[in-house]
Amino acid sequence: MTNIGIRILLASVFAPLALVPDAIAQPRRNPPKPAPGAPSQPKPTPATSEAEQAIRKAADDYAKAFNARDFDAIGKQWTDMAELHQDNGATLRGREAIVDIIRKASAHRPKAAISIKVESVDMLGAGAARVKGTLVLKDDGEIGVWATRFSSLRVLEGGQWRLADSTETAISTASIDEMAWLVGSWSAESPMGKVTVSYEKALGDRGLVGKISVKPAEGPAMEVLEVIQVRDGEIHTWVFDSTGLSGEGYWEHDGARFNRTIHGVTEDGRPASSVIVLTRVSPETALWHPIERIRGDVRMPDLPSIKLTKLK
Repeated sequence: MTNIGIRILLASVFAPLALVPDAIAQPRRNPPKPAPGAPSQPKPTPATSEAEQAIRKAADDYAKAFNARDFDAIGKQWTDMAELHQDNGATLRGREAIVDIIRKASAHRPKAAISIKVESVDMLGAGAARVKGTLVLKDDGEIGVWATRFSSLRVLEGGQWRLADSTETAISTASIDEMAWLVGSWSAESPMGKVTVSYEKALGDRGLVGKISVKPAEGPAMEVLEVIQVRDGEIHTWVFDSTGLSGEGYWEHDGARFNRTIHGVTEDGRPASSVIVLTRVSPETALWHPIERIRGDVRMPDLPSIKLTKLK
């Protein structure tokens, strides 16, 4: 068993910011340091950078338009034949229908304000991009905080990045108590070595701190630190590991499984993302399953589940 195997397990399974497959065949080495004055991270091409900046600005402008109740500006963000797929299964077709429902909703919540966080922009070509993120609505009235996750298609039309299609998924108001069963120590035996996991309450019982270690038969242990906290009705998470990987994301609970989605970067600045499916089998056992692992432009295969056993 090699240290590189441990790095793959740790980075791909627990961090979970996956390494590319050819790393398995390479001996482990420290990443090269940039020359003096050289950038520490690769920069996107100017065209891609400008397009992404324009798309992120369009999202900011959308929130500003809603908060100002500027429905003309909102309408200009959608294409004529745009579609909005709502969480209740209904689909609105056309700019006028979409703006009309937004206008009516804002009339019922005159004090409501929204904020939009763009989590990822995937360019599909020179004139199209898939945009994912969260929208949080705060209201001084009866609903308090409401959040939705969106996946939108923006297209370049008339010099403006407009919404051609958007799907929303409501996020249930989360409580850190949903994750309380993780508190304690867990372990697993694997071909990569002994895995130990521990979580404890923190931040005045409003958060959790997790520590994960993989100890091979030879060489130092690899470590991960995770911080979990509820913000804006959503369980947020921040992950850091000893290989230099870092990321942030969120936990969701669908009634049977806990899903953790992470977007982050490697030490050398390459984007990475992954989803962990955590299934509580019993009070003493859980399955940890890494899926949808992406690094840069490389889609990696799902990994088998790891069985965790609770110690105390």
